[in-house]
This record gives sequence, structure tokens and C-alpha cells, in this order.
Amino acid sequence: MDEVSTLSSPAAEHDLEANGQIGIVLVHGFGGGVFSWRHVMGVLARQVGCTVASFDRPSWGLTSRPHQKDWEVNQLPNPYKLENQVDLLLSFCAEMGFSSVILVGHDDGGILALKAAQRVHASPNSVNSPMGDNIVPNSGIKVYPTSWISFPSLGSMVEIKGGVLLSVSFTREVVPGFARILLYTSLGKKHIVRPLLQTEITQVINRRVWYDATKVTAEVSSLYKVLPISIAPLCVEGWDEALHEIGKLSSETVLSPQNAATLLQAIKDLPVLVIAGAEDALVPLKSAQVMASRFVNSKLVAISRCGHLPHEECPKALLAAILPFINNLLTKSQVHNQ
Repeated sequence: MDEVSTLSSPAAEHDLEANGQIGIVLVHGFGGGVFSWRHVMGVLARQVGCTVASFDRPSWGLTSRPHQKDWEVNQLPNPYKLENQVDLLLSFCAEMGFSSVILVGHDDGGILALKAAQRVHASPNSVNSPMGDNIVPNSGIKVYPTSWISFPSLGSMVEIKGGVLLSVSFTREVVPGFARILLYTSLGKKHIVRPLLQTEITQVINRRVWYDATKVTAEVSSLYKVLPISIAPLCVEGWDEALHEIGKLSSETVLSPQNAATLLQAIKDLPVLVIAGAEDALVPLKSAQVMASRFVNSKLVAISRCGHLPHEECPKALLAAILPFINNLLTKSQVHNQ
């Protein structure tokens, strides 16, 4: 699924034309979806004068949850593997018509964004693309299928101008520890374990990630539930099997020192803004400081009285932090194109 926020004012249309096909793509983290960006997406589009799109990763939101047999029988890549999600993200950018993008990634979505930048740098002419897309009737929601084929030219069409990393760590497994234990046991796919998984992950997402738990309203809780009551069951069918796959692959978001060094070397010139919640219990501020120090061209902003979800808990402070960074990148791009 993807969601797009564009502009309609004459001034905004002028800015869009001036910025060419530059887009801002928001990439959510574990447990999120396009809904995660609802407080910042529209404002960001109005302020910067270009299209802002949100990428819904496989297994979350309204994106389909393919079964293991779906890709094994058809000899297709596993859509839950991080490297294959890199292909999907870059294909999404190209299919949106973007010639260049600024990626904003939260948590392991930030790792995905960095790996996309690494992929473009290392092999710009080899990207996999979905074969097509499906539209959920009367919703404006686009859901990608599980099959994709190679489009060698797509990679060269997308340039990554910079990245914004929200609460990102190279060393944290995103699947909660207790959930991993359940998933790794023989009971991992049994019906008896489903309520435990839902409870554990919902508690982590809705409580531990917030600094001010009073902001976790009933609406917020319903959005972040693994199996939202408000969403049609067909749209989330297979959530438990998808979570099982994610659990098995969760170590992919933990980069070894060697892999982290390789990634950083590949994107050493990429402008990066690192944003941290000063009270983040999952990715401490010290970790964010270390992250920022490892990039040559980076800046760190810590948001006070904020936990792991700046875009949910402190959207105004987040926008105040990222707007100067993004506007600076857009200005440089305009000057370069003149």
C-alpha cells in the first residue's frame, strides 16, 4: 500500500515544477504503516513544495501478507527479506515517477533506506520491480502483489539526495524479545500463541515506545494493533505467518561491524539528518550520537520529552527539525539543475 500527499496551490505547483521529479518518501518501521505519518505528511508536502509519498512495507498496514508457499512454489524472492524490500522500495520510487528522492526512515525503516542508498551506489542499473498493482475499490489505496520481475533500467532513474533517520540503530533487533521466543518455538504458528503475540507486540508498540503514555489514546492503540478491528479481515489475512517470517529474519536489521562499515563507506557522501527522542527507551540518545558520528555529512537533532516515535509523539518538533534539512537539499538540487 502507498499513500501520496501532494499540493494544489499555485505557489506549490510552481515549486513542484522547479523541483522537477524530486520526491520525499517516508518509510515506516516495525509495527507501523502509512498511518504512522498522518501528522506530518500533509504539512511536509505543503511546506517543501514537492510530492511526499509513504511506502507501506510487506506485512504491515494494508499490504498483502503472502504465504511462504506463494514465493517458494513460484520461485520468487521472499518479500520479507530486507534486501528484497530494498528492491521494492526503489521500484516504488521509480514507479512514482521520481528521478530523485529524499528518504525518511523510522527504526528499521531507516536501515532499509540506507541499504537502498547503498544499492543505488553499488549497482544503479539492477533493481527489481513489481509486475503491477491492485487498487482497493473506493479507497485510493494501492496494494502491491507478491510477484515482481527485473526492470534493469529502473535503478538508474532514481537518485537518493539525502536521508533522515528517526530512532535508528545498527545494533537493535526490532522484534520484541518475548515475541521472538514465541516465534522460534514449535508453537510459533499455533492459534494459542496468536493472542500472546498480539498482546506482547501491542504493549511494546503502544507503551514502551512513548515518553508520555497519556498520548496513547484509544485511536492510537487501534491503529497500532497487530490485527486492527477497524480494518477488514481480508486486508490483514495471514498477519501471523508474516510476523513469523519477520521474526525469523529480524537479525537482518542488526548489522555486523563489517557490514556497517561497508554500508557507511558506500554512502559516505550522503547528507544525513539523525533525529532522536531524548527519552527513547529503545534507541538511547547515546546510540543516536554514535550513529550520527559515523557519517561524514551528518547532523544530530534530539527532541526533548520524546520517545521512540517522534512523528507520533512530537510531530511539530519533528517538522521543525527536518524542514531546514530538506529545504536545503531541494535548494541545492535546484541550483545544480540550473
